Amino acid sequence: MFSATLNNGAENVSPAPMTTRGRRRQRPLSSDNSVQQPKAKRQRLPLNDQTFANPSVPSETYEVKSTKTSMVELKQDGIEEAPVPKQELSFRSKKARPSDRFSKGDGSTLLSTNIAFDVRKLPALPDRLKLDATSRQHGSADSSTGYALSLSHTHALVWPYAAHTQSPESFTFTLPYPSKHSTDPLPLGALVPSSAASTEPGLVIVMPTSGKVTYWESIASATTLDFMQQQRNGIEGSVTGMFSGETVTQIIHAESAAGFILAFSSGRMAYLSVRDTHGRPKISTQFLRTSLGPASSGFFGSIRHALSHAANQGDIAAVRSERSSKQGECTVVAVTSKGRLHSWRVHRGGHHDLLTEVDARNAILGALQQSDRINANLPSESFNILDFCFVPRGLDKRHSEMNQLLPSPELEDRQHLLLLTSLSNKQTWRYTLVEVVLSIGMSSENPVDIGMVRPISAYSTKPDAHALAKPRLYLPRPNIIAFLVFDHAAVVASIARTPDSPDSQILEDNHLLPASFEDVVDLRADPTLEIVGSGIEEPNSQGFGAGEGKTPRIRTKNPALILLVRGAGTLRVAITDVERFASEKPPEVTAKTKLEQAVFFGVKEDNPLVFDVQHGLRFSDAEYGAAALELSQEILTSTGKQFSSLAARVDTNIKERIQYLEKIMSQMKSLRVNLDRVTKWRLLWNAEKLHVANVIWRKHEDFTHIRPLASKKSIVAEIVEFIRSEEKSEPNPAKGEVDELRHWFIRDVDRMEIFIAWAYEVIKHNSRANLDQASLTRLIFEAAEIYNSAIRDAFTFRTKNLDLYGLSNERLEHGILANGYTGLPAPWTCHPFIANNVKRQVELSTEWVKQHWAAETGEKNELIKRTRELLPQMTEVYLTVVQELSRSCLASEDPKMVEDGEKYEKIYKQDRHDKVVLLAQTENWEAGITIAENHESLPALAEILTREIDGIRHQLETPGLSPEKVERLESKMTAKEEQVREYFGTYGKDFAFPFYEYLFTTYGVDALLEYEGDKKYKTMYLRTKPELAKVSWINDIIGEEDIEHAAETLVDLGLAREQQVWNKKIELSLGKLARMAESSRPSSKASMSIQDASVNETNEDAQVDAIDRELAIIGVQDDLYNTQIRPVISVALEGEELSLVQETFALKIPKKYKILSQIFDDALRRLLNHEALDPLTLIDLLTLITLPPETKEHMPDQFFSALRVAYNGLKGAERVQAERLIWRRCFLREDWTQLNNTTLKNDNDIVEILGQTDLFQFYCTLYANQQSGGDKNEYRRLSPSEAAGVYTEHLDRRFENMEKSYREKVLEAMRWEDTNLLKHIEKHRLEQWAKETRKYAEEAVDQQYDETTAAGAALSSPRSGSARKQSKAFEGMNGQNGTH
Repeated sequence: MFSATLNNGAENVSPAPMTTRGRRRQRPLSSDNSVQQPKAKRQRLPLNDQTFANPSVPSETYEVKSTKTSMVELKQDGIEEAPVPKQELSFRSKKARPSDRFSKGDGSTLLSTNIAFDVRKLPALPDRLKLDATSRQHGSADSSTGYALSLSHTHALVWPYAAHTQSPESFTFTLPYPSKHSTDPLPLGALVPSSAASTEPGLVIVMPTSGKVTYWESIASATTLDFMQQQRNGIEGSVTGMFSGETVTQIIHAESAAGFILAFSSGRMAYLSVRDTHGRPKISTQFLRTSLGPASSGFFGSIRHALSHAANQGDIAAVRSERSSKQGECTVVAVTSKGRLHSWRVHRGGHHDLLTEVDARNAILGALQQSDRINANLPSESFNILDFCFVPRGLDKRHSEMNQLLPSPELEDRQHLLLLTSLSNKQTWRYTLVEVVLSIGMSSENPVDIGMVRPISAYSTKPDAHALAKPRLYLPRPNIIAFLVFDHAAVVASIARTPDSPDSQILEDNHLLPASFEDVVDLRADPTLEIVGSGIEEPNSQGFGAGEGKTPRIRTKNPALILLVRGAGTLRVAITDVERFASEKPPEVTAKTKLEQAVFFGVKEDNPLVFDVQHGLRFSDAEYGAAALELSQEILTSTGKQFSSLAARVDTNIKERIQYLEKIMSQMKSLRVNLDRVTKWRLLWNAEKLHVANVIWRKHEDFTHIRPLASKKSIVAEIVEFIRSEEKSEPNPAKGEVDELRHWFIRDVDRMEIFIAWAYEVIKHNSRANLDQASLTRLIFEAAEIYNSAIRDAFTFRTKNLDLYGLSNERLEHGILANGYTGLPAPWTCHPFIANNVKRQVELSTEWVKQHWAAETGEKNELIKRTRELLPQMTEVYLTVVQELSRSCLASEDPKMVEDGEKYEKIYKQDRHDKVVLLAQTENWEAGITIAENHESLPALAEILTREIDGIRHQLETPGLSPEKVERLESKMTAKEEQVREYFGTYGKDFAFPFYEYLFTTYGVDALLEYEGDKKYKTMYLRTKPELAKVSWINDIIGEEDIEHAAETLVDLGLAREQQVWNKKIELSLGKLARMAESSRPSSKASMSIQDASVNETNEDAQVDAIDRELAIIGVQDDLYNTQIRPVISVALEGEELSLVQETFALKIPKKYKILSQIFDDALRRLLNHEALDPLTLIDLLTLITLPPETKEHMPDQFFSALRVAYNGLKGAERVQAERLIWRRCFLREDWTQLNNTTLKNDNDIVEILGQTDLFQFYCTLYANQQSGGDKNEYRRLSPSEAAGVYTEHLDRRFENMEKSYREKVLEAMRWEDTNLLKHIEKHRLEQWAKETRKYAEEAVDQQYDETTAAGAALSSPRSGSARKQSKAFEGMNGQNGTH
């Protein structure tokens, strides 16, 4: 019945007693009378109260006396000749007091446990059953005697199933009349309560087909009886009156009636007596009066007639008996599968009275369909009764009120039954417990009282028609828990009454039970595993009711179910606290409890139970996910009842917990639970932490192994000590928890990110504490090992276990998610503390290696070398952590997190260059190259290669090198240069541009232009770098011989990017010259078509025009500087130039509008710095500057120059606005209040005053320029009203990105200017004065032209006040047209 493997893993295996008695003569091996020499007698251990108790020997002692069969040939139980009965005997000890039996510490193995019950495998099992695990057999367990019975076709085995030894005293009986065919029904048997003359039970065996009966009065004396033929013949018999083809199907003990009840396949029943009226052993039978089957023989009494007679009422499903209060009587009830109930009162000797016969099918079926929706939808034809049991009587009031059953009947004429029924279709089987009260004289309309109807939702598997044992129902005292036993499962179902509430009252009124506890114990899907027998152990304490007869040998406080499992052993399903089911908080089956069972017990390979069968207990995916997370957390912190705070080997403890975490996921897959993505990742991260804990613990042991004896405290122990108390659980010294390090690895692995981050903090603290350098070197090395091993192994574990955690579709890069962080919490591996401290550790380790690498010797030098070797790996770990952190934060919905993500992304991009290049300082060249490629840091790749090549070049310059060394270095440098060229081909400009960038910034322009390893990307690099345009045009001419592009580069540089005015003039001039040279080359013209040449000529004209315009603006700036500024600063002290210029040329502006002075000062400063001023700034400078009279004549009119700048540098509306500003400021240069007051002034005085105004000079210059035709621009003359309103609402583009307060101040100044202009227009007739001034200016210019023409000599002024100005204006017109 059980596997041959002995249970060496029992929790408390206790040895058997080893006392012996005196020797006696050996019994003969056969029935002949041959005389043999006496041999040593085998001593037997009598079964007594001490058999199942723990002996007083120490627990370490496992030696027991042999209990193997003496010369018994073990065979597969098939059909064989009937040999002389032999018996397994073991050594016996003296009897012990009955009260000492079956104590705790029974040596059983815990197979499963939950909040409601434990499942244990009992150690006691005969060796024969261990070796014979596949034969057909069945049996039962009897707690009243303490023995179990197993029957095969040829043998019966009896053994004390609750004994503490693995090979208990067992009795093997060879059946005298074995089955003739292996397909015959198995023999039926029952243990007979012990008689007054013996403490051991007897045994009765009935052969189903032949009706042969064998009875042993006591199994203890069976050995003697086997060899006493006269007694043997006296205890054998047969069932008389059996029909042809009729078989015995059941045998039950008739309780106080001192006999047994037999049920037959025909539906008949008989009373079997094994003693006569004097108490002597004797076999006799008497059939009971019943309508279940025919009572006569002959043709009409044949089995065919019997079967047809019982077709409508069904076969006998079960027969049960109940002890009566009267001595020598019992009540027997038989139930057919279709619902007929029969009851008798049976007296000692077989006398019986038929109490009642009722057909309760309709009543039961109606209750099922009314009370349960599922049952109502199943066909009535499928109704079956599978088993039933009596409801125990005699409970006190308190316990009676704890269940949902009807009150126990006071009269014994009323039978209180609990039926196990089923309804089914092709897809569903629905089991239900139905309470029935049967009494004498019930009417045909109400044959029974129906009480509780309790559907079973946790189990719906169809019964196996070929099972070795039928389904069984047990209701042990105190009637709170029912056990349902099937061939491969047992159901524990509560029928406890829930606390009173309105809902529960409604359910009770409708004969319904609220949802209550149900759970299933399932066997593995193994053909050898099958439940072939069962029994119960029930409490018999005060309050649970006490039956008559002897005290049971198995004492228990709570009900238990005993299962005989072929191929496994004897299992006990023991309720933990039966009264808790009736409490306000009864046990509940949750996803977590089911998962705990699977995780902690499903990992055991020899466990016969399985935990992935769901039946009706289906939890939602969310419930399973929450349970998995909670259980995973408990495993990390060892907080469940399965864990201890002590671990002799921490690595073994961690491995076991890792196995538990893996079992969680395998269970989820087995149950086909669809966990959400977040839950999967959290479970994987928890597993990573436990895996990393194992890695760190191994490192700790390695560290302590290589450390000197005086310093065994590794950095791992230091970290645990340094972690703040609020970040770890403190051990309890009162409970013996004194090892803080081991306590952390058992209880605090869930805080692994804190542990790893603290490694650097430990070094920092010890450094400040002035730790000696040797110890500090060791700590730095150990910290580097921790950071590298822990995080790297976490990433490796993550990559390897994606499929196990249902994340195979996720894409990882270097162990972290490439994308898809949205909705996920931040991974523990990228905790900001870890990222920060790994970075610090990389920097510290690098600096430490640099300082001590070459200087140290011995062990310290070895640690420095190993630290140097770890630097590349630690650098890559750091970069991966920061990259993961930035990705996680950027995917967050929290703006603060996103902001942090952007910060970390910048750090990653910066450090993937800086930290990789840092490896060059420790000459980790190849590793640096690999990491740079992994993290796509091509600038770092270029820099490392360049620095390595440069380092080799410096080595070659070292004097005194051997030829071999020189050759080796040259070969290495050639290989590196070739590697650079390969990277040019592999990565293209992504590598080339950073390469040239580093080459240029480190070694200068010469190294860049002289590099010959590449031409294509160098030119491309220079042309895409505007700031290198000054180098690019040189490369265009020298390297590419591309004069045209060189010209474009120079022109573009001069027009758009050059800031220095002198450089700008040179670049534009050279660009213009180069363009003219290129366009004049015959080769360039011959290569173009006529159309292309036309387009090219148009483009070139536009380019030249742009250059001329820019040169014209530069000319204005040069005139201003050379004629006005230079003379002033030439006499200024060093450092006082700006203040002197400001003092000389500043316009008087009220302090309220000093923003205009700031604009003027900024433009003046830039002019002094020789910056190329933009048109708007230059216009501001020209219109705000006050030129001294002595230098004013040396340049053209300042407002005309400003107008020229506007026309050459601005376009569209922007130029119009600038024109309006120039005219407004020109109008505001004069005090029109005084000019308008002509009182006591003659005409000449007024004209003279007008001739001295800036407006008059402006008009003269404009008109003279127009008349000379030297300027193609047609300058407009604006009236004061047209100039008004400019920049009072919106400013020019220079101020768009400035602060609002600054822009408001500029607008206020503009409005001040506009207010003054409008005041002059309205109050001082500025419109008319402007027209008059223009008229006199143009007349003056015409007069000057006439005089010049007539005299043919130098120009003279028409007015003394304006002659000099006009002369200078004409000179300006002839010399300021872009011909510089």
